[in-house]
Amino acid sequence: MAKNKNIFDYIFFTEILQGMGVTLKHMFKKPVTYKYPFEATPIFERFRGVHYMKTDENGNPKCVGCYLCERVCPSECIYIETDAGPNGERLIRKYEIELDRCIYCGFCEEACPVDAIHMGRSYDVVRPTRDGYRVNMRFLVDKYKEYLKDKGE
Repeated sequence: MAKNKNIFDYIFFTEILQGMGVTLKHMFKKPVTYKYPFEATPIFERFRGVHYMKTDENGNPKCVGCYLCERVCPSECIYIETDAGPNGERLIRKYEIELDRCIYCGFCEEACPVDAIHMGRSYDVVRPTRDGYRVNMRFLVDKYKEYLKDKGE
């Protein structure tokens, strides 16, 4: 028997009764879990989901290939390859993001000088293989179209 424990606590198991009281108190409260595939979970205002790439009026991506998002990414999941165009402009040959490596920090969104890349609101991008998590510019532009459709524009 512990020295600091009195005989009343030892005989009547008051700690166990206190624990059972807490259990009974929470047993009749409304549960806070969601049945995910059948019940939509709330998305908060500051949530950062899968990226999307904004387009201009002609439907071309706004990205100018400045490599800032690639340089600022802490997980190094953005890959950009550019070529020189006929008029000296920079053409984007390859723009890929590895979603399985991305930590969704939003640094790429903050670094973009032309406001091209953004963090979306979708979070359900389950793929059967790892190859499906490497997304290209077409996927990002399609996500922007979905965003506009959901927004109602």
